[in-house]
Amino acid sequence: MDTPKRPRGRPRKPDAQTPAERQRAYRARLAAAGKAPPVRHIGDVAFDPETQIVVERAFFEEQRHTLHNALLKIERLDEDRARLDRRNVYLEGELKRLEQLHTISLKEIVVLKQSLAVKK
Repeated sequence: MDTPKRPRGRPRKPDAQTPAERQRAYRARLAAAGKAPPVRHIGDVAFDPETQIVVERAFFEEQRHTLHNALLKIERLDEDRARLDRRNVYLEGELKRLEQLHTISLKEIVVLKQSLAVKK
């Protein structure tokens, strides 16, 4: 005994218009009467396309300049880091060489002290 559910609301008439058709007919009646459709929102009064474009262009030009400077700074810092890395490698080699010389000198001192102790 399943009966189909009744649709909600008032039943549609066979010649009923859709909301889009109703709006189209309303606008046609307004145009025929020579009336303009009501305007709900008139854009931003302070907006001027000429100056707004110039302002945006200036903003983007400033951002481009800032980005360019930042990229140059990064490049310069990379060059400095590479130079310091090379210097660090050189100094580490120099330190190893000096440590070897120091070790050799200490060995010579020990040998000389032993030879002095033997001669006494």
